[in-house]
Amino acid sequence: MTFTKSNIIEARKVVQNNQEFLIGTFQIRQIRKFTRFTEHLIVGYEDVEEGDVAIEGKRQVIPIYNPEIQRKTKATKVEGIADFLINDPMAMFPTNIVIAIPNQVIESYVEKNKGVKIILSDLVETELTKPNGDVYLTVIDGQHRIRGIERAIEKIEAELNTIEKVIQDANSKEEWEKKRARFSLLKKRLLDFELLVTFFIDPTLEYQAMIFATINKTQTKVPENLVFSLFGLTKDDSPQKSSLEIVLALNGIDKSPFSNRIKLVGGNYAKGVNVPLSQATMVKSILYNISNNYREAEIDRFKKRSDLKPNPKGLIFRKYYANNEDFKIIRILYSFFSAVQDVFIDEGGKSFWNITGHEVSNILHTNVGYQALIRVLIYILPKIDEENRDKKEVYFDILKPAKVVNIGDSGVEKRYPFTSSSISILSNDIITKLGI
Repeated sequence: MTFTKSNIIEARKVVQNNQEFLIGTFQIRQIRKFTRFTEHLIVGYEDVEEGDVAIEGKRQVIPIYNPEIQRKTKATKVEGIADFLINDPMAMFPTNIVIAIPNQVIESYVEKNKGVKIILSDLVETELTKPNGDVYLTVIDGQHRIRGIERAIEKIEAELNTIEKVIQDANSKEEWEKKRARFSLLKKRLLDFELLVTFFIDPTLEYQAMIFATINKTQTKVPENLVFSLFGLTKDDSPQKSSLEIVLALNGIDKSPFSNRIKLVGGNYAKGVNVPLSQATMVKSILYNISNNYREAEIDRFKKRSDLKPNPKGLIFRKYYANNEDFKIIRILYSFFSAVQDVFIDEGGKSFWNITGHEVSNILHTNVGYQALIRVLIYILPKIDEENRDKKEVYFDILKPAKVVNIGDSGVEKRYPFTSSSISILSNDIITKLGI
């Protein structure tokens, strides 16, 4: 099911509950011949008689747009898809792109044994060659993937253009020629990338909305805990895998402040038992101190550890990961939270960190309290000499002035409710008392 010419689509008819659509597989280079991302929504078409001055070439229909409705995309999501395609050699999109084909640009429609051959007007491709040309075959579902694909190609082409300029004046051309070959191969691989495409013939706006809603309302977001757990199944080294392994190690070490405190995916926990810290929260607290955010972590996933450069934002665990010293991250977290356990105690000498029953009794028994303490660690770690960063007593001495902070929250009004706002309030209260 491929193009035989740039204006011919060959696909297979599918019938579900008396609803018909077409499905086929197409390379990205082929898809770029009949659609691209557009924010504009076509609400109808205007017929123009041949010979009219508004017509360019064979143009006989022009789309009518609704100026008040624009189909925006999220830039972060688009860039994430582009990075995924560029950096991940195993990148794939197993789900369909859904596209509407208006009758106005179909010159021929032939059906034989459930196979369908559509000849499109030359106008479709002609308009796509123009910077602001009309897009007749519009994307019903998959806009971010289409725009992400376009963005990936733009980034590769920009890199190739830069290489071509530099290589002319480079003393040693061999390295640049290798880089050019690598990006040229990457561009070819991306253009050859096949996508599953579903076509609907001349659907109404209402029908398009129904299709979009039906596809998206049934999708369930994959839990972060499960996503991070899956990195533990791969043999490939990555910040994600290391972060998960560090969490598992801290949960399993005897006398660890995190022992039986982390709710692991697949764990068997007795009903009513308080396991306060989610695996995803703890993994992210480590991961985002190796890489700035999810998108950068995805890029770093395909780099060698030694290729990670120092980060200007001072990510506290980045250099340990880059130097293959994950054990130091484990020791730092173990030592710091052991000190937390001993510093923050109630009037009876019981640690606010320790869990004594089924009920959550203070802010340190929550994800919120953990995240506040991580902010405190981010603040104090750069102020400690490297050789002392795994010493519990060093953290104890630094934290001791903050033991006056009312962790028990015994006031009339709660200063530390179990909400995200308490992350900043609690961390600031502790840091203010430290005097460093």
